Amino acid sequence: MTDMACGKRVMKMRPKMTAHDLLTEPLISWRDTRRQRRSATLPGVLAKLAAGELSDFPGARAHQLEPWCMFLTQLAAIALRRSGGSDVVLTETQWRSLLLDLTDGAPEPWCLVVEDLSKAAFFQPPVPEGSIEEWKGPADHPDDIDVLATAKAHDVKQSRILASDIEAWALAIVTLQTMQGFYGAGKYGVARMKGGWGSRSRVGAASDLTLAPRFARDVRVLLESWDTLRKRGFTQGAISLTWTMPWDGSDSLQRAQLAPHFIEICRRVRLVALVEGIGCRYTTSKTRRCLASDDTGDVGDPWIPVERSDGAALTIGRLGFHYDLLTRVLFEGDFEPAAAQGILPDDRDPVLFLAYAMARGKGKTEGLHSRALPLPATVRRRLGRPDARGALGTRAAHNVQAAESIRRNVLFPALKQLALGEKTVQDEFDLRVNEVFFDDLFGALDATEEQAQLEWGRPLYELAWAELQRAIHRCS
Repeated sequence: MTDMACGKRVMKMRPKMTAHDLLTEPLISWRDTRRQRRSATLPGVLAKLAAGELSDFPGARAHQLEPWCMFLTQLAAIALRRSGGSDVVLTETQWRSLLLDLTDGAPEPWCLVVEDLSKAAFFQPPVPEGSIEEWKGPADHPDDIDVLATAKAHDVKQSRILASDIEAWALAIVTLQTMQGFYGAGKYGVARMKGGWGSRSRVGAASDLTLAPRFARDVRVLLESWDTLRKRGFTQGAISLTWTMPWDGSDSLQRAQLAPHFIEICRRVRLVALVEGIGCRYTTSKTRRCLASDDTGDVGDPWIPVERSDGAALTIGRLGFHYDLLTRVLFEGDFEPAAAQGILPDDRDPVLFLAYAMARGKGKTEGLHSRALPLPATVRRRLGRPDARGALGTRAAHNVQAAESIRRNVLFPALKQLALGEKTVQDEFDLRVNEVFFDDLFGALDATEEQAQLEWGRPLYELAWAELQRAIHRCS
């Protein structure tokens, strides 16, 4: 385009486009407590959560819900800490103002598409090179950039969500940038997991399963643990939203450069406008964006227990939150508890112990695992006393050993005999024990050790006998 000024030909440049502003456009779907579906801006979502009006996010796929909720919780805590406040009950306008303060008034870091590569976009750092022409893509389906390792035979297929689904892009990029692990050369993962094949879990206590009370409770936990993280080397006033900083893929942010509860990114991506919707351009990096020298995953995440033996973040395998692992986590014998695990004085009975993680393997995912374990008032009181918690943990460990002994010394030899030298018949003994383990443990709190062991032995033998009978039936 041209124009004439003082007799000279002047070129008019098209302003670089920004699109899909999460601060002002109602792009996020949510349902209220009557299950009516609505849409809101990002600050509107925070306001609805804080007011207790929001019950769920229907646009989030199963593996995206917890990462999205963790992001909202971290974001709210960071914004409140910067403002000097602590009350989450704010209006949409107030939340919008707080979020803009985090980016020094710049709206671009809250927009999904920003053509000006010198500026940040939502979970997309500025590109110092000034060009993404050599980058791969564009991927034109939001599920193509997600954390799931999908294949043709997988029950979750790739490339199913349309490029025009703007909300799906927002959820996918948050999940990618906050939950992904190592995925090959130049594709590094987040700092909040043990090694490249670990998992970022969410473990904590809650008064119920609904999102709003858990959001308010966890924001409080994050604010109360803020100063503890400063003592661990994080810096007040340092970088909280890592996507707002330029990244050429060669440098890694260190602990002193990061604020407590910082929200991280792990990949160099930029969303671009297509004829119908959005696409994603992407490239590799030479190092992890945050804390490249720390491979334990212990960065003060409020939802991750840390193993005492090696100081590494909890990692979930294909068995998920198995009774053996939960025994080690819940009673704090082998794990330093996550901040969100602590039971607060105003938590209602029964308190719920909630755990979530997506297990990851080398180039694959090994299941989305979650567990909700009710903790009756009697259990809660014992967990609050170190001596009683230790005694209960010891009993739980004995029960784990008893289950393993029954399986190894009683059920397995019988199944092996039944197989007549061939491959042992598969059983579900461990799954059945998993279903009753904690009910039995908590139901025998007042029993002596001898009584508790006798009572636990009975269901173990019954479960083993039932598995043997099923095996006989399958082989007959």
